[in-house]
Amino acid sequence: MTRPITRSLSLSVVRKDAATLSAVESVGGRRVYKFRASDGDFDRYSDRLNVKGWRVDGYNANGVILFNHDDGAEAASSGAEPQLPIGKGRVYVEGDALMVDVEFDDEDEFAKRVERKVSKGILNAVSVRYLMLPGQYRQNERGGYDCDAQELLEVSVVTIPGNARAVRAKSFEGEDIVERIAVRVVELLDARAEAKSTDDEDEEPEAADEPEPETKEAPADSPKADDEEEDEEDFNAPDAAKRFVEAFKGYIRGVKQ
Repeated sequence: MTRPITRSLSLSVVRKDAATLSAVESVGGRRVYKFRASDGDFDRYSDRLNVKGWRVDGYNANGVILFNHDDGAEAASSGAEPQLPIGKGRVYVEGDALMVDVEFDDEDEFAKRVERKVSKGILNAVSVRYLMLPGQYRQNERGGYDCDAQELLEVSVVTIPGNARAVRAKSFEGEDIVERIAVRVVELLDARAEAKSTDDEDEEPEAADEPEPETKEAPADSPKADDEEEDEEDFNAPDAAKRFVEAFKGYIRGVKQ
């Protein structure tokens, strides 16, 4: 019977923007940093982890973020003051990777220092500690293990990463910016439509005694005014923005693959 194996593995680095190392997104005024925590390729232990095999419910029920895997065990044995968690995290599988959203504790001075270094790109790495489940792993050709199921124990911000593949993507690659662009497009279109409606209401009718201009029959192949009005009525700005978002997200996913 195979025994469980626990790893503390620096798997990936926070998505890095060479221009501005800012939070990936802002949710209700909270700064949330998005990390690629693991993938299905070989890591530095020569292990391969099935992305679909992550067991994360236990972690998400108590999603603490540590610094350098300091869980207080060493401090308890030495009598030193333990390092408390520096934030909270939420993990999930997205495509071919395990992702983690990290929110630092802005009331803790040490956590604020760590966040500043992450935002500046001085600290770029996260690490996961996980447990290979019994009967779910086997040795591979590199001397490590191929694991079909593993339980996530904790996530840490660390000083040294273990996977050079996972680099922080430019903020433009975050899908949240596509959403913001679409929302802004809708706002501008609505404002334009409202302004046009106001201009139409402000137009005064021509004087009754003025002679009507001579009208010429429009060429057979020219579009009719009614057709143009119908086209404008058929255009729905929110629907168009929604289609734009879905198409752009599909493009981004294609680029990442």
